[in-house]
Amino acid sequence: MALSFSALPPRIDADVILKIDYDEGAGSAARAFEIAAELIRSMEDLDRVLMQSIGSELSTALVVEDLKKSSLKIFLRNVLSDMPDDALKDVNLKKLIGHYLIKGKYAAIRYLDSDEKTARISDLTEEIAQLANETDARHLPDYPKPNQARLAQSLDRFQEVKRRFSRTEGLTITLGKDEYSVNLNETWLPSENLEPDEEDQELVSEQDVFLIIAKPDFIGEAKWSFKHGKKAVSYNLKDEAWLEDFRAGRYPIKPGDALRVRIRVAHKYNHRGDLLEADEAIIRVFSVIEGEEDAPPLL
Repeated sequence: MALSFSALPPRIDADVILKIDYDEGAGSAARAFEIAAELIRSMEDLDRVLMQSIGSELSTALVVEDLKKSSLKIFLRNVLSDMPDDALKDVNLKKLIGHYLIKGKYAAIRYLDSDEKTARISDLTEEIAQLANETDARHLPDYPKPNQARLAQSLDRFQEVKRRFSRTEGLTITLGKDEYSVNLNETWLPSENLEPDEEDQELVSEQDVFLIIAKPDFIGEAKWSFKHGKKAVSYNLKDEAWLEDFRAGRYPIKPGDALRVRIRVAHKYNHRGDLLEADEAIIRVFSVIEGEEDAPPLL
């Protein structure tokens, strides 16, 4: 991450603001900056865990928007990268994911400030999965919970930074519009408080949707490509009866036509929350909806 120091702009576009009230007599002047750097790295690590509930193909980084010295105040902004071309053009998707990352970090920091005896990491993973579901970023009903061990590792890193503060110092984090004063006395490590392992679990759900056809599969060995809203998606089509009629020429499909289908989503996880297998397929085609006669090709 590159740090840039500049004059304060009229409006700072920041998702996260770190305010470190440090004791100048507690050590080297560089110490506050070292703590700040570790805090940023710990939150970037947490963001990577949070993004696993949205999509493993997406990544994010925190960039410094501005820096003030009164105490030490750092303005950070989440920047998404490695997104599919269609997603990069979707401003609403970027906002949804940005808000999700803010809420996820807020939930994690509150969790770390709770009493070690009552804190359950499974409650936090459930909350994060629910926050991911509320984004509707994947237009599907199932969003995986974070890997408990991986989440605990990133939370440990944040706790280790809290241990570097002296008793006279403080840390305030502004996430979106919410300002939160961090409890620096709670420095227990979540990795030492993981819950007993559970059996592998499979989550299955079904959803009826309309998909605009971008590229059909005429041979039967590849996925069909569609557009769902502004997002490009692809699925195996497993409705054999409908496929037989389609290949016999009963459904002459042209660009812009759509299918009303039922999608089955099956995700299998191990006891740590790792996604072991994923199967998302169209299991039934209800109808073909004709598009406009002069619709341009979608490919």
